Amino acid sequence: MAKLIVLLIGISVIFSVIAFKGGNPPVGVLFAVTAAAPVLYLGYHLANRRRAGGVSGQDLRPERHRRRTLFLRATAVVMVAAVGYGAYWVMFEPKASDKALSRVSDFESGCGDGMARKYFPQAAAHTGADPHPIAMFTLSESGSPRLAFPASGTADHWSGIKLDPRRVQLIACLDSPDEGEFLTDCKFTTDTIKLYRGVYDVTVYEARTGKEVGSERLQGTTKPDCPGLVYLKKNTDVLHTEPEFADYQAVLRKYVDN
Repeated sequence: MAKLIVLLIGISVIFSVIAFKGGNPPVGVLFAVTAAAPVLYLGYHLANRRRAGGVSGQDLRPERHRRRTLFLRATAVVMVAAVGYGAYWVMFEPKASDKALSRVSDFESGCGDGMARKYFPQAAAHTGADPHPIAMFTLSESGSPRLAFPASGTADHWSGIKLDPRRVQLIACLDSPDEGEFLTDCKFTTDTIKLYRGVYDVTVYEARTGKEVGSERLQGTTKPDCPGLVYLKKNTDVLHTEPEFADYQAVLRKYVDN
């Protein structure tokens, strides 16, 4: 039991540091208290023993010994629950980014890429009159976020490379695609891979806070264009078309231009 509690104290300290660095003081305080509670109890227990004349553990009255055992077990249960929440928080809850924003592509960690999403306190607040500048990210076939570049002549607030990243208010993230209609077989040097129309869930987040603003459904193009070169995610043997930029605008205009 003692070894388990020492291990949980160490994990709680680590999670507390991560929480404070991630811009979430309440969670940091929670884990700091979780780590400190057994230590404080041990200090209290030792002080009582000294006041009682150094009575050994074997001389403790059965009732007192039973209460101490129950306390240690309850502490271990609470700490296991707290560490479980900590693991969830570290893996899935959005964290504040301390990265300086120099270009729109810096917002890609706002979509997660297999890790907890980031939010950007230095970004503009989602408020005021339109337009609400947006950074939009699709997924490569390898599973990494990739900036969706606007068509020629599109206003910069639509994820344009000249857009000042400090003006960005929204981030749009495409999830992994579902398979729509079959389009064609793409022939490569050593293999043939089926190409399907991609069907995507797209989620819109506020860049400054990471809060979800809305979600939509977006479909890839029906053009059966095969890539010349592709890197596939492990255990993936199909390709998906991506949306055209006009499709992004049609679905996301209500967030950007309203």
